[in-house]
Amino acid sequence: MFIEDECQIVIERDKIFKSREFCSKVKDLTKLYNLSFFFVTEGASAVSNNGCEAVKHARDCHIEWEKQHNFDPFEDWSKDKSDV
Repeated sequence: MFIEDECQIVIERDKIFKSREFCSKVKDLTKLYNLSFFFVTEGASAVSNNGCEAVKHARDCHIEWEKQHNFDPFEDWSKDKSDV
């Protein structure tokens, strides 16, 4: 199964699940180091920022990209236990 938006961005459903799992693991790893980060992969992204301007800038740019491609930049899939 594929998820497709109006701009013809196609992402395999299985890839989204894997991307979300990977982002969760990255987020857990960064907690060990107490670092700010913004991370994006196919179908998911994660951010944790404690005032780093570079991380904020990267995330802000990605928010604009998501809006242009009809994605919800504020979706919190980490709390969504249902299927994609």
